[in-house]
Amino acid sequence: MSGGLKNALTVLSIGLALFVPAACTATPPAAPTAFDITFQHREPIVLRVSRVEVVDRHEPLLRAPRVEHLYDVTPASIIDRWAAERLKPVGSQGLVTLIVEEAGVIEERLPVSTGIGDLFRDEPDTRLTGVIRARFDHVDIGPPSQSRSVEILAEASVEVLESATLNERDLAYYRVVEKLAGEVDRVLTAEINKSMGSLVVR
Repeated sequence: MSGGLKNALTVLSIGLALFVPAACTATPPAAPTAFDITFQHREPIVLRVSRVEVVDRHEPLLRAPRVEHLYDVTPASIIDRWAAERLKPVGSQGLVTLIVEEAGVIEERLPVSTGIGDLFRDEPDTRLTGVIRARFDHVDIGPPSQSRSVEILAEASVEVLESATLNERDLAYYRVVEKLAGEVDRVLTAEINKSMGSLVVR
């Protein structure tokens, strides 16, 4: 074998040796970390009742188009945490019950353009919509005995681009749950102050 050809093969083998490990050790994108959604930064709502309860009546679907069962943070868990961190009972009688009727995240596929001119267009192909529907019940045995009920609805949504990776799609789920948590806090706080203001210790 000529010296020139031998040197060329040596250079080629070194190049391959350098290329292969680089391809094998490429670091994949980090998996998303579950968000810790909290309401501790908000002032507690102090209520003149002896007890606050959360009753979860929603029935998980556990299949498409619902996706919340695939994650560790769910709309139902948001309600539990909201009640624990924001409602503070200080009274000697009366009960406030937060009844969860619906709590989930729905995944909806969106139509995207398929023409040749759309090959370089990055369009949303998925919409995630979080929904919480609940009811506040207040019962006071008195005297005088009284009861009242307030319905609430909170919704939030995000759209996901068709180019999104699996990790980015997971992050989109956490983002919609985080937005839903903010909307739940806004709606529930407003309804308590509006419809049950007499229970709030100012």
